[in-house]
Amino acid sequence: MTERELFEAIGHLDDDLILAADAPVKKRRRPPVYWRGFAAAAACACIFLGGITVWQRSAIPHDAVMLSDQLPETAAAEAAPDEALADTAAPQTAGDAEANEGAAAKGTQDTAESSTALGVARCVQLDGVRYFESPAQIDFAANRDPDGVIADSVAHDAFPETDGCSNFGTGYSYWLTGEKSIVVEINREYLLFEAN
Repeated sequence: MTERELFEAIGHLDDDLILAADAPVKKRRRPPVYWRGFAAAAACACIFLGGITVWQRSAIPHDAVMLSDQLPETAAAEAAPDEALADTAAPQTAGDAEANEGAAAKGTQDTAESSTALGVARCVQLDGVRYFESPAQIDFAANRDPDGVIADSVAHDAFPETDGCSNFGTGYSYWLTGEKSIVVEINREYLLFEAN
């Protein structure tokens, strides 16, 4: 198409078409969407409830650790509170006494099993004081001879009753580092033990 043909084609256009092209374009108005606000509120509620669930589940192991740190007498009292009440009950006959002794032995066994399940902390007894393993990290250099060697051991789920005894084995060197703390070398690693 040449310039002249284009000019003639424009000349044949209707004036109404030219005026309509010059008029502003009308925009269509969309209806408002109300569900978006509800969707945002539902998403926030889901995130909040999920956070609470995660927080509660992370608190459960912490409570289990707290129970394992208790003394065995306290754990036994919490594990079987009804047994103490049974001892103060009415007088027993000979047949009932045998049955109750069996039940008491079973209760003691349950308590031992529950403390084993929770895990008894590693413990050493020196000079009548029990020292329990501390989770604290220490920097210790053995710049002197050890103050002694652990010579006796009890079961890993029991607490030592005599001096120089542990519940994790024998032959481990120890150093007295303070009034309430000692350092024990276990498998070439220095661990801090503290008195309660």
